[in-house]
Amino acid sequence: MKNLLFPVLMDDQKETEALEELTKAIAFKPELQMLHLRAAFYESMGDKTSARQDCEAALCLDQNHTDTLNLYNRTQDQATRSI
Repeated sequence: MKNLLFPVLMDDQKETEALEELTKAIAFKPELQMLHLRAAFYESMGDKTSARQDCEAALCLDQNHTDTLNLYNRTQDQATRSI
């Protein structure tokens, strides 16, 4: 699909455009890697709530996906510290 587009958009700091492209891809076919990528993107932008939501959706597809589990736990820890 347009996977090659995402790193370019991220390098150019075009976060909104990259998120739109990821969202379109996920709407077309929700896949673990795309959900994880968008979650990581949200985390890098400081949107921990959206990052956790995408992690939860990805974990519904594979509850043992290590990278997503690590990202989810990291966002949970950050949310706990900010309370």
